[in-house]
Amino acid sequence: MATVSEPLLIDLGPAQTLGDDDVRAWASDQRVFISSVIVGMENERAAVAAAIARVGATPVWFEQFGGRDDDPEAAYLGEVDSSDVYVGVLGERYGRPLRSGYSATHAEYREALERGLRVSVWVGAGELSGPQRDFVDEVQTFRTTGLYRAPADLAEGVEARMRALAAESMSPWVKVGSAIFRAHRVRHDGSTVRIEARIRDDGVLAYLESLRSGRPWGGASETRVTWNGRSEAARVSSVDTETAPGRGASIVVVAEGTAPQGRSSAMSDMAFDGRTPEDLTELALRVALFGEDDPLGAMSFLASFESPFEQVAGLRIPEDAMRPVIHLLLTEALRASNRADRLTRLEVGPPHQGRRRVELGWLPPRRYTNVVTTQRQLNGYAPEV
Repeated sequence: MATVSEPLLIDLGPAQTLGDDDVRAWASDQRVFISSVIVGMENERAAVAAAIARVGATPVWFEQFGGRDDDPEAAYLGEVDSSDVYVGVLGERYGRPLRSGYSATHAEYREALERGLRVSVWVGAGELSGPQRDFVDEVQTFRTTGLYRAPADLAEGVEARMRALAAESMSPWVKVGSAIFRAHRVRHDGSTVRIEARIRDDGVLAYLESLRSGRPWGGASETRVTWNGRSEAARVSSVDTETAPGRGASIVVVAEGTAPQGRSSAMSDMAFDGRTPEDLTELALRVALFGEDDPLGAMSFLASFESPFEQVAGLRIPEDAMRPVIHLLLTEALRASNRADRLTRLEVGPPHQGRRRVELGWLPPRRYTNVVTTQRQLNGYAPEV
């Protein structure tokens, strides 16, 4: 039986609005890979490159590689790897299949997913070829695609998306105890976490204030702080709030770490019934995420996680927030039990006929100095709850 956590509280306030200077400051070190069939889409590619440059980022595209004799329809996976954002532009044609069976654009898209790039895909309004229609269907399994009719509206859409990515990057999702909210800034010096945010939900604000040191019902109790792939046991040492004009209050939460990172858990090191600790972690995730049967019977506690989708049931989380919230919950569950060093990939599709497509990758903890860990992966359909 999975351990049931306290009910979640969530503040669904939007990402902070950024001015042009803040957007350009974020974009200044962002490399944006432009992926598409090249022949016949020169105008679209030039428009996208100009939009990327306007916000202050660096467009990465074949036309500017310079001095190369490479086939323009080859896949430039190394350039994808060195980038931060992937922009795919899918016209009517799929492109010539490579030896892998994928077109260059399709191979670059899959590489972007493997490398964890932020992805934005735009689809032309024309009639798609059969292979291109299949490619678009694959993309739309996990993400919303933009539609364009001409290079000008494609450029406008890409620029708006870049600004949205800047705002999202400057407003990371954070979980403190049972509260989830967007932060303006998170600072971590290895022992202390300082979180600055604007909270609009009264319940979340009251909960965070209850964690203040010295409060009879808080008393600096131990909790967990999770953000950006990290999760630490911590004790909240201070919570400062300031009421400002408009809705909500500004808040600063400071928490002190209470346990060394990577502390081993005896439970997470156990093997059972021919299954390694890593096998038990995968089993626990399959049971929690996909509702698969647990074959361990009375020993099912060895492979037990609470379903993150059950945790968020009834919270009315918008689709654009679902993936980062599920990422927080899985990071906390896996790191708190020392069953993973980090998540390497998470894709959460939209609900369809009562299910969501989920793809997950994680790196198990290194248990022995002479053994290198390898990534584990799984995929399936999570039932809507």
